[in-house]
Amino acid sequence: KTDDTQNKKEEAVVNTPASNVPTPQNGVNYRVQIMALHRTIDVSYFQSTYQIGEKVAIDMHEGWTKYMVGSFSEYRSTRDHREQIRGKGVAGPFVTAYNNGKRITVQEALMITNQKWYK
Repeated sequence: KTDDTQNKKEEAVVNTPASNVPTPQNGVNYRVQIMALHRTIDVSYFQSTYQIGEKVAIDMHEGWTKYMVGSFSEYRSTRDHREQIRGKGVAGPFVTAYNNGKRITVQEALMITNQKWYK
């Protein structure tokens, strides 16, 4: 029994691709988008240029490679994180929203989660 469990754990590790693609999330979550490009860059750029040490998620959306940080269930926490990122010199970071892994507007997310918008 222990060997089977260990083999499944090793299999899971071996079969997990090494990437920055976010894990599918259930429900609504908010992120801070820090950049969007038509080409892909190495996420180490954000560490070296802006000292962003957290995981940078990549999302391909409408022909753009979008780079995001954080994953929050509350809009207000995401907004506060956006300001921390702005303080590191990132130009124009903004809050994005996802519902079950699909990008939606922040307004839709606020309505779904019954949260308020904060300036």
